Formats: sequence, C-alpha cells, structure tokens
Amino acid sequence: MSCIMFDVYADELKKLNVDRSSGRAKPHKVCLLFAVFDLIEDKQIRDNRILLNDELKLRFTHYFNKFRADGDRDNPYLPFFHLRSSSFWHHKLRSGVKYNHKYSVSEKSLNTYIEYVYLNEDLFALLKSEKQRNALRQCLSENFAELGDQFRRWAVEIGKSEKTAKNYVSALKTTMPNWMKSLGHDTGSIFELGSLAEFKSLEQKLRETSIFQERDFTGKRMYSAALKAYGDFLSDTTQVQLQEDIDYILKDETKTVTEKSVLVKARIGQGKYRQDLVDLWGKCALTGFENRDFLIASHIKPWRDSSEAEKLDKYNGLLLVANLDRAFDKGYISFSDSGEILISEELEEYTKLGISSSGNLHMHQESREYMLYHREMIFR
Repeated sequence: MSCIMFDVYADELKKLNVDRSSGRAKPHKVCLLFAVFDLIEDKQIRDNRILLNDELKLRFTHYFNKFRADGDRDNPYLPFFHLRSSSFWHHKLRSGVKYNHKYSVSEKSLNTYIEYVYLNEDLFALLKSEKQRNALRQCLSENFAELGDQFRRWAVEIGKSEKTAKNYVSALKTTMPNWMKSLGHDTGSIFELGSLAEFKSLEQKLRETSIFQERDFTGKRMYSAALKAYGDFLSDTTQVQLQEDIDYILKDETKTVTEKSVLVKARIGQGKYRQDLVDLWGKCALTGFENRDFLIASHIKPWRDSSEAEKLDKYNGLLLVANLDRAFDKGYISFSDSGEILISEELEEYTKLGISSSGNLHMHQESREYMLYHREMIFR
C-alpha cells in the first residue's frame, strides 16, 4: 500500500465532515468509525461488509459515552447514513432497490433498503494493519478541535467538579507550558500533544524540574493530579491498554486461533464472556437497569493482572451501565464483601453521575477474592 494512499485517507479522516452546528464537533461520525476500527481489529469484520448489527451499535455507544456532550443523542443511524458523504463510505442497497431510490436516516429505512456498508478496498487494506489503523485512529481524533474542552468534559464525567476540571485545563494549557518556556523549552499547550507517548515524554521532563516540584508541593499536588488525569484521559480515549492487551493475545504462538478469538472477545467484553455475565447478573449489577444495549461487561480484577483462568471467569466480571463501569474501572468506586458501595474521596461530585452512597449489589461468594484485589490495588 503506497504512502500516498495513506496520506490521502489520513487527510480525509482528519477533516471529516462532522456536524458543527452547535459550535463544536458532534461525535457521531467519529464514534461510528472508531467502532468499525475495533470490529476490524477484533476480526468481526473480515470481508469489507459493515453490518448495522448489535456489535456495531454496542461499540458505537461505548465511544459515544466518552465523547458526548449535553444534548447529544446516542443514535448510530445518523452516522451510518450521513457518512455516505465521505469518499470512502458506500451503501450496498438490497437486491431490487434502485440506486436513485430515496431512503432516510431512520432505523426502519436503513434496515429496509441497505444490506451493508463497504469501504474503499485500499482503505480497508490499510485498516487491517495494526500500525496503520492506530495512526488513522489518531487522525480521526483530530476532528475534536480542542482537546482541552474534551478533557474538561471527561474530567467532569468521572466525578471531578467543574472548578477542579477548569483548574486542570488552565494548568495544562498555560501554567506548566510557561514553566517549561522559562527553562528554555519552547512548549505550547499540553493539549497539542494528542499522542500518549509524546505526553509521557513531556511529563517526565516536567516532573524532573525544580519549579514543578516546588509549585506542586505548595499547590497540594494539584499539578501532579492534572498530569495524571490527562494521561488517564489519553489512555482512555485512544484505548492504548486495550490495544496492547489484544496485540499480546494475537502474538501468543501457544494459542490456537479459536483460543485467541475467545480471549480477545473476553478482553473487550463481548462474545461468550459477555453472555456469561448477562446470564449471571441479568441487568446492571448496581442499579438494576435492564436494557442490555447500555450495559458494559468488564473485569473486576483487571485483565492485565489476571491469570488465564481468571480472564474467562464470569465471577471476575461485573455488568454495569457506562458511567458506573468507568468509575469502577478507574478505581473511583469499589465494593465491600457485603456489596456496599465504596466511593473514593477523589470522586468529588458522584451524585451527578447517578451514584448513590447507599448503593448495594449482591456479592457472589466467588467474586469476593477478585473484589478484594480491586479494593487493595485499584480503588483510590
């Protein structure tokens, strides 16, 4: 595949025709393409046929919950239809439907007239390469013009107060870059660093400076907290840990193709592992919410720390709505042996996330060892 074709698609994905009528980039098209990238990576899309199925909708919702703002609706049908304005996204109409037939963005219309979507073959070939896929994923992220705004919303979503979130933004955008400039490093806003690797490199340099150490101490570690939060944000939105775990599975020569498929699906909360958790919990383990489209299957003891058996053990899993799943995954909440919710002091405005201090779940006996690990190693 020529570098020229990669550059063509990289440029188009950076400048995706997204809806900016509200004064900011709506996340729908980017989230749907992220979902497609994931399903190609997971080998659920193998032959350039993108179906409007439950797997695609679930992954869309996963990303949409990360990037949404007030007023945004979780509607995958919008981008599935409107991405046809891009040069690479094509609707394959069902047999008997004429190409000049008018069909709309509604779920009924799309299911009636569209058999599947296919991409340009050269783009699909690029997306089958992990290196190229990750590079194009980064290009997509550039549609969100101001990472600072995106980061502020993310910080509030995980329970930081508006005041704390704004302080973090100010520190990352102006204060700490000014310290670096005073030391002879011409550093712009930290939000210009969309790459986790670039950010980690700058973070290390910052932490080694005397001005950072002095100001961080007198500022009660606020600057350290801001750097950690932005690192978490980049890791969360670019799915770095997920990609590393999946890459490790796929490169394991001791595993059969079938075993790798099972492990990959368990890692992203899909396939048999998700069904096992649905059978075990039936609904959100904490709130009782039953619509499975909004429930995320995740591990109690993190994947990276689990043994082979623990990775597939249904008792090492929770089924939670998205906001609770994120809070649990990041260690802002945990649970006692009796199932009582534990809320970290770092989660400043947890009621805005729909979290109640009186929350309680039925703790399975077999899950207690996993939850003990979570309390001791993950809970903040």
